[in-house]
Amino acid sequence: MPKYAPPLHIHIAYTRENTAGEQLAKRLVRWLGGEPGAHSIPEANLPVYVWRGANDAQPPDLPWTDAQHTALLLLVDDAMVGNEGWRAWAAQQSETRRSGDIIVCCAQSRNFAHLGAYYSANQAIRVFALEDSSREDETILLVTHALAKWSGSTKRGTHPVRLFISHAKVEHCGISGRTLAVALKQFVESRPAGQVFFDEVGIIGGEEFASSLEQQIDGATVIVLLTDKFSSRYWCGWEVATAKQKRCPVLVIDALHDGEPVSLGFLGKVPCLRWDAATDRQRNDPAMHRKIIAGALLETLRLMHESARALAVKALVFKTDPNIIATGTAPEMITLPEARAEEQTLVHPDPPLPRYELSAIRRQRRGLRLLSVTQALAGVDTNSTSPLQGIRVALSISDAPDQESNGITATFRDRLWAALNLHLILAGADVAYGGDLRTGGFTERLHDVARAADDAGRPLRVGSIHWYVGWPIAVRLSDAEKAAIPPAFRVHPLQQPPGFDPTHVPPPHPPVNMTAADHYAWTCAMTEMRGAMARECHARILVGGQFRAVSPWPGLLEEFETFIGKPIYLIGAFGGATRLLIDTLQGKIPSEFSSAFQDEEGKRKPLREYYETRVGVIDWAKRVQRIKSLDIDGLNNGLDRDENLHLFVTRDSTEMIALVLRGLGKVFARNSGLETRT
Repeated sequence: MPKYAPPLHIHIAYTRENTAGEQLAKRLVRWLGGEPGAHSIPEANLPVYVWRGANDAQPPDLPWTDAQHTALLLLVDDAMVGNEGWRAWAAQQSETRRSGDIIVCCAQSRNFAHLGAYYSANQAIRVFALEDSSREDETILLVTHALAKWSGSTKRGTHPVRLFISHAKVEHCGISGRTLAVALKQFVESRPAGQVFFDEVGIIGGEEFASSLEQQIDGATVIVLLTDKFSSRYWCGWEVATAKQKRCPVLVIDALHDGEPVSLGFLGKVPCLRWDAATDRQRNDPAMHRKIIAGALLETLRLMHESARALAVKALVFKTDPNIIATGTAPEMITLPEARAEEQTLVHPDPPLPRYELSAIRRQRRGLRLLSVTQALAGVDTNSTSPLQGIRVALSISDAPDQESNGITATFRDRLWAALNLHLILAGADVAYGGDLRTGGFTERLHDVARAADDAGRPLRVGSIHWYVGWPIAVRLSDAEKAAIPPAFRVHPLQQPPGFDPTHVPPPHPPVNMTAADHYAWTCAMTEMRGAMARECHARILVGGQFRAVSPWPGLLEEFETFIGKPIYLIGAFGGATRLLIDTLQGKIPSEFSSAFQDEEGKRKPLREYYETRVGVIDWAKRVQRIKSLDIDGLNNGLDRDENLHLFVTRDSTEMIALVLRGLGKVFARNSGLETRT
């Protein structure tokens, strides 16, 4: 698979001392990167990485060349300005960025210009000057505008984002679209957050109305003020239809009072905000204005990113084929390309369309094939076939001790987990996971994925998600917990390993003050569970992983060892035990794969010795040598050497998932038969 160049990566950097910056960074990650649970619908899914450094340990230099364009949001406080190491780091980033990259200085300190020559010469977002009550929200608005303006600068030059407010002027129940539009226009004009088109002042006497409106809509972000009379006005419907046909970013503001006699047919597949504008105070609420404009700018940024991603995938996979069309908008009848005699393929943003939408589109356009960007990049069409039907794929993803030092956030991890599961399920595969039921854990999130697949119009087969429940977790499941398990799940409860007192059940995971005997019981139970998964699953994907576990070795090490001979996929950007396995495959001997490290300065030594007196000495040299001798080709995963090397380092979730799907497709397409499903 040729190397995919992501169109955009966003990095956020701040000091450990910056508590306000940490809170702002968390807000920005969710705002730009999307909610972890919303993975079955189009939404903001920008790749965001976070770097937090101390005074004596700044982050590594940013990977500016990982994407076509890179943005750094630098949250500057006094601790950063006053530290020589941070000043040197900031200067280095300004020198190594490329001409198409940007550094946005979010100045929490009045002394931000002292950070260096670049920062004193370029405009900053002066966070310190914003009102305390709205500081975070206003910063998010200004950051989103800066990113949207920069992302579109190749098309529009350096002009602000243009906002077209579509509204009905007639008043109903005291609410006039014109009044709401004027309030929004005045809000935008009071800050650097875009440029508003208003037909009363934007079209002069004597100009032809339709052509002038069309010219203004072209390339603009359209905010639809949906009041009770909006859908009854010809020009309002015309503006919406024109915006959709031109694939403009559209944000709908639901300001209905009594309702509308009929909804416009072209207002689907766009984000919508509710604006209760019944009173003067609500009409002139700056918090609501800020929310609307920020939402419109985010949709602008999202659509530009999705368009660039679809174009990049098209150019890589399909070259210059004129019958392949890329779009950043979710497919719907009004946005489909003009029909041709030849068959066409439309590459569109993730996720894949639900089946009921595919059926409706195919009834009208039989010669049109639709592929999401991940499907196209993977070379796997899951819309009309189930290429991984009958395959059971085991996934292991967990926090890594060095995850933060690699810029990876919990939001990024959770979205990868959800999207990876969803794409495997849509390709027909069963997924398997071994874990517990802790609140917010990955087993709980798998429940959400199952529901999301149903919401996406792909109802799951009963038993298509396999939950391997190790002892003693299995015997601790309550009736209420069992009843809450969705029908898509098939539970595989593991029995107590032989040789243990059946009346003694160790404490639940994670272990607290556990005895050596209980650690030994847990170790044997986890080994049993991993062995069962290796016998009954066809492939395994490993991401992250702790360096130490309840066993005298990392859990992911044993998961890897039990799958040797079957396809294994190692996603290395998260670091952790997966990164150690990659290093070992490439000839290194990680210090973490040793009793000296695992004993944790003697604290865990009694646990290891208890295990070794019953099972035998842990031969670390033999285990490491076995992995080294495999080499990369021993992963047996359908990817060539270069593709595996790229999977080891890529920071882009779209590419991670595409490489895994591509490898699985190759492996199981070339196999004449599969093991009997258990």
